Amino acid sequence: MFSEMVEVKKYKRKKSLKKTLNTVIEIKNSSPKIIFKAESLVVTLRNKAQLNRWLKIYPNACYTIN
Repeated sequence: MFSEMVEVKKYKRKKSLKKTLNTVIEIKNSSPKIIFKAESLVVTLRNKAQLNRWLKIYPNACYTIN
């Protein structure tokens, strides 16, 4: 009964291209806090939760925190 009362949207509104590009530029210009280096892999991470996850996958890798 509840599902009948809730309208399902047919589409999602997209962000404008200008806002999307601004977001991408902000992400690219921000400096990463953690740089994780594995065998043939370099990953930039934002927090320690992400670092813990990558360390489980690659326990012998090294990382630097800025």
